[in-house]
Amino acid sequence: MAVSCQSDPTPTAQFVRQDIVGEWTMTQVAYSGEMPNPLNPSALVQFSGIGTQLSGKVNIYEMPDTGNIDISFVADLTSIQVPVSLNSSGSWTLTNNDSTLVLDNDSVSFSFVMVSGLPTEQVWTTSFMQIPADSSYWADIDLELTLVK
Repeated sequence: MAVSCQSDPTPTAQFVRQDIVGEWTMTQVAYSGEMPNPLNPSALVQFSGIGTQLSGKVNIYEMPDTGNIDISFVADLTSIQVPVSLNSSGSWTLTNNDSTLVLDNDSVSFSFVMVSGLPTEQVWTTSFMQIPADSSYWADIDLELTLVK
């Protein structure tokens, strides 16, 4: 009599090449950061929360190793709703013992750090600066993305 037991996969803090390849959908985004205070630009305002009005896809392909990210959400900064977006495409590589995925489009690189990785659900972090086209303001934003395949 043969007995086998199945165990749930253990989340990893490293990107596993065969697991990350494919199309991912963003199901949640947590954000935090700082930006100039609109009422006093010499002071900084801290913000954090969970994004609403989510729209997001990450596609990772191989041979050639290319990918794209297209995410957007609304951040609630207490008195105003601010649209946030991160869009890029280019080649990708794994660095730092496969704990970081770098998406490079020749003009800018975005680094994503694995927090928790399973074959069909992953949590990545990244940081970037957003400068709206119609504004002189900027925002340094840290994101934690939850993605499902």
